[in-house]
Amino acid sequence: MELILCVFIPAIILLIILLVAKSVINEKQLKDFKDQLHEIRTENQNRLISVDTFGSSYTELAKELQQYVEDEKRLIKKAEEDRQSVNMMVAGISHDFRTPLTSATGYLEMAEESGELSEKNSEYINTALRKMRYLKELSDEFFTLSLIENTDRDEIHSLSFKKYLENVTLDQHEWIEGRGLQFSADITDDKCEIRAAEVDILRLLENLYSNTRKYAKSIIHVELKRQEKIVFRISNDTDIIKCEEIENIFKPFQRASSGEVQGSGLGLYVAKRIVMKYGGDIRASMEGDRFIIEVEM
Repeated sequence: MELILCVFIPAIILLIILLVAKSVINEKQLKDFKDQLHEIRTENQNRLISVDTFGSSYTELAKELQQYVEDEKRLIKKAEEDRQSVNMMVAGISHDFRTPLTSATGYLEMAEESGELSEKNSEYINTALRKMRYLKELSDEFFTLSLIENTDRDEIHSLSFKKYLENVTLDQHEWIEGRGLQFSADITDDKCEIRAAEVDILRLLENLYSNTRKYAKSIIHVELKRQEKIVFRISNDTDIIKCEEIENIFKPFQRASSGEVQGSGLGLYVAKRIVMKYGGDIRASMEGDRFIIEVEM
């Protein structure tokens, strides 16, 4: 009996050691698979999945994982090609719309200014003009959207956010003065350099000013400062925008519920897409009757 125990106990110990060793190897290989998948997903999509433990089950699992990765890469590539195709199609359609819309608007304006229309016909022409201008604005915004994510890398370079802000602000002088609005600015001496495409920064600033033009009651204030990032704020007093509308302000086709303001409802959505393209953040808030948009880039 003692002899049997002397033989049996070491065998059990050896079996336990083998099971523990196998468990450790299994755990190591599974962790290695996890690490490889994480690297493929976040850093290197072209690497192959390797196997350190030469067992048929692990080899088959590695093959299946590799096939999954290859299928995922093909789907991602196809989705990107489809996205670019849709963007180019939208850009083409928007471009084709813009030319006849501009021409038709011009003819309607000439008819309106001719002085040869009856009061009723003049009213009809005025309504048609408003609709045509809305369609033109909508077409322009769609065209911009289609180009935002397809900017050529050669177009991205270091530029001064401050310089573009000052230039765009000067372009707003006529309508600000014409409406008798009180304008003030607090702009840093720092150039606030940023790597971006000129067309994106111009569109961002123009859309923010366009929004202010629609809603400003009597005051406009802009601020630009350099902290860890560039921080730009534009604010105006308003009696049109409501606090409960703020959370939806950057969604497409959103306009103030009062219905007093015309527009495509895409201006702030486009602004947000531009800011996000460069890893920034854009927020809207209300302080009393003051509507504020803050951009960090």
